[in-house]
Amino acid sequence: MKKAVFFFLFILCISAPAGSAHAGVAEASTGMESISRQYDASGLTGEELKWFRTFLKGNFFADGWEQIADSLLQRLSTDERAEQQRMLTELGNKIGREWCRDNAVRKIDTAMLKKWSNRLKSTANEKPHLLTEVIRNIDGEVETLLD
Repeated sequence: MKKAVFFFLFILCISAPAGSAHAGVAEASTGMESISRQYDASGLTGEELKWFRTFLKGNFFADGWEQIADSLLQRLSTDERAEQQRMLTELGNKIGREWCRDNAVRKIDTAMLKKWSNRLKSTANEKPHLLTEVIRNIDGEVETLLD
């Protein structure tokens, strides 16, 4: 069964049209589950909404923003979690809304997502007391890209 699922995902990934947005990423979930109320999907096209969901939920190849944020928040004290969650939600909205756009116009690509994800995870594992600073630094990078 696992081999059949992997084969299906592999075929889905390599058969994506070359001109389509995010052709190198396959969405593992076929359900159109609702986006959490904390994320802003207003004004997105149907295709953008599909990719925004992939950003939030992840796929076979990468963790989604929600899973990354949850993992980071578990490393923090209860006192720090509310502010960190607010910051991560705002950052996720900025990143996801830009990443979901067509490749020809977006300013945030998948390599950036991986770099930022690795930086957040590494900080949470090695120096959790610096997580707020790293989130702010990434937010500054995103703001610069979006200006």
